[in-house]
Amino acid sequence: MWEERLRRGLLSLFFASLCLSVAIQQTALGLLLALLTYVGWRHKGLPATPLDRPLLGCLVALLLSTLLSPAVWTSLAGYRKLWLVGAFFVTYHLVRNSQEGWRLMSLMVIVAIAIAVYGIVQHFTGIDLAKQLVGKKSTLTPFGFGGGEEFRVKGLLPSGITYAHSLAFPLIFLTVRLLASDLRWKERLELLGGWGLLIFALLFSLTRGAWLAYLVVLGVLGVIKGGRAMLAVGVGGILLGLSLLTAGSGVRERVTQIFDLQANIGRSQIWRANLDMIKDRPWFGWGYGNYRKFRDPYYQRYPEADTTAHAHNNFLQMWVDGGLVGLSAFLFLFWVILRAGWQAYYLLPAGAEPLRSLTLGGTLGILGFLLGGLTQYNFGDAEVVIVFWAIAGVVMRAREWATEEGIRG
Repeated sequence: MWEERLRRGLLSLFFASLCLSVAIQQTALGLLLALLTYVGWRHKGLPATPLDRPLLGCLVALLLSTLLSPAVWTSLAGYRKLWLVGAFFVTYHLVRNSQEGWRLMSLMVIVAIAIAVYGIVQHFTGIDLAKQLVGKKSTLTPFGFGGGEEFRVKGLLPSGITYAHSLAFPLIFLTVRLLASDLRWKERLELLGGWGLLIFALLFSLTRGAWLAYLVVLGVLGVIKGGRAMLAVGVGGILLGLSLLTAGSGVRERVTQIFDLQANIGRSQIWRANLDMIKDRPWFGWGYGNYRKFRDPYYQRYPEADTTAHAHNNFLQMWVDGGLVGLSAFLFLFWVILRAGWQAYYLLPAGAEPLRSLTLGGTLGILGFLLGGLTQYNFGDAEVVIVFWAIAGVVMRAREWATEEGIRG
């Protein structure tokens, strides 16, 4: 009994922490990994997962890039970050059934809505609890809205960009559930209120890549659902567009910058620098973890690049780090996850709720993660990638739950 209570408690803590600070996320993940190690020892091993081979392929590709890189030891030191993939294994092995998966995802959404409320307050007041509680100076970025000065929302995370990409997962999940056919009007009204809060928090994060990713996912959701859902998605898209135009001068300025080549010169210069790195080592890359060691000569060619932290694109970053071999393994991994999600969704009958919403919400959340990764290296943000791996575990388990439902049906 103690093991079961511990399992349920730690899973609840973990999913509640997915919208909180990285310290809480990683603490909960570490405790769950310890529990999973105990469970594996007690049962003399753990069953295989559908991602074992794709993950092994990614690891082999990265190790190959490391062994052929100009700095092997520096690259190997970067592998310490890969422990975060453990979020997939704890979710896959420890979540027992679809009802528990639904409860945990719902808990994540509830916490996200609470953080969104805090974020909206943060936008207008400048409160920064994450820094104030540890006695540090606020790092909020002031931004002009409607002639005044408000702040770029970042929740409890280090930046508005990180917060927006983390927020996309619960927002997409809630959006999918909002369009489910089994909801009563009171439930739908409550979810609509939560959706509005999450949307405003996303807008005030001023993160254009996350805005565009959500809009594309919204369109994909409309195509999948069809019928009345398509109409609802269209209305939602219009409301979101109106919000972008009426939320304030700061948000409108960020919207117009999407189409302003001069405003995006910094990002394009970053991409050009990384393309130059790829041209010099196209097949096996520079070695995972070696980016900072070799980037400077390439960025010196593009002085207008506004940061040298990473490639601001998941696919470019993986190509630079692991070469075409590493990028191919990376793409295959995501293809396996998305294929499992689509298969699970279409295996389920229309009335199989909430499992159908759980499956589609998780799958579209991962699609949104990839779309957001076109303008940001969100695969390198610990706060975001932990959420991704946790959702991937739910999606892969949903494929099995859907198969069981199909057999019973």
